[in-house]
Amino acid sequence: MSNIKTFQCPNCGSPVTTTGTEKEVQCAYCGSTVIVPEELRQAPPPQPMEINFGQTSQPSDQGFQSMETADKAAGATIGFTAMGFILPVVLTCVILAAVGGILFYVFSNVNSGIKQQTDQTVGTAPAPANQVPTLAVPASAVATEAIPTPSPFSNVILQDDFTDPSSGWSRVKNQDYVLEYKDGHYHILVSQPSDGHAVWVGSSYTNISVEADAQETAGPDDGTIGVACRATKSGGMYSFEFDQNGDYGIYKYDSDGNSDALTEGTLNPNTVTQNDVNHVEGVCDGDTLTLLLNDQVLAQVQDSTYTKGGVGMIVTSGASGNGGMDVLFGDFLVKGP
Repeated sequence: MSNIKTFQCPNCGSPVTTTGTEKEVQCAYCGSTVIVPEELRQAPPPQPMEINFGQTSQPSDQGFQSMETADKAAGATIGFTAMGFILPVVLTCVILAAVGGILFYVFSNVNSGIKQQTDQTVGTAPAPANQVPTLAVPASAVATEAIPTPSPFSNVILQDDFTDPSSGWSRVKNQDYVLEYKDGHYHILVSQPSDGHAVWVGSSYTNISVEADAQETAGPDDGTIGVACRATKSGGMYSFEFDQNGDYGIYKYDSDGNSDALTEGTLNPNTVTQNDVNHVEGVCDGDTLTLLLNDQVLAQVQDSTYTKGGVGMIVTSGASGNGGMDVLFGDFLVKGP
């Protein structure tokens, strides 16, 4: 049963009655049609909805409108819920993308630096424009291994200052050459071009050192002066020679007077005291031959052709072949073990 409800007519102020089921009623006093206030209306009964899998029955207009409103409300709820879920995800993705971009930039620069460093290490990167290239050191500038100084012999075997003309050295004087004692020296003069002379004493010296003071008083600068060891009667021997130009060498002579350079070299000419006294020494120790000039080790070589012989002095006209080599020797000394 419907309940009678009363409300005031908005036009004339008279009481108007309604059962609550009407939307509009007519005022009995002024005859105007009045809309029943919504709060006095009864809610309509719910519309039935059948759910059939695959098809849904069409509701009434009011019911459809209500479902549409409900759908909109549900959609709004779903939308806000999705937005509440999606927004943090989107923000997280944005943050991760930003972080990833930063990391990519950093590691790209690091990798670029590493690649550049690696390229420079393996030589594929071009050298800077202001880089001074390293020049290769020529073979001639590489320091050679120092020649060891031979152990000095201490036993004096022969010593001669040439003050005694009867000490045993040859004495010959002719137009080709001169061998003589002269003013406390032994004098060798080679007058002829492309010529040379050697004098020696003894025949059985083995491991010894031979030394003497030598002074060239005249002759070409390339004429050689030296001492000899292991000289044989056939003419074979070892010699240790130098000239005023600073050239030097260790030579092996055969029985025909032919020389074989075992080793040669060149000094600064200032090392040799030109037209003055130079001290030359040759050491024959086993198969090791060593040349010293003014107490400086110049050359060393190994040869075992001659094992014993005499000791002496030698003068040659040199490579130019010019004659006139005039040399004085003094303080001749032979030592052994």
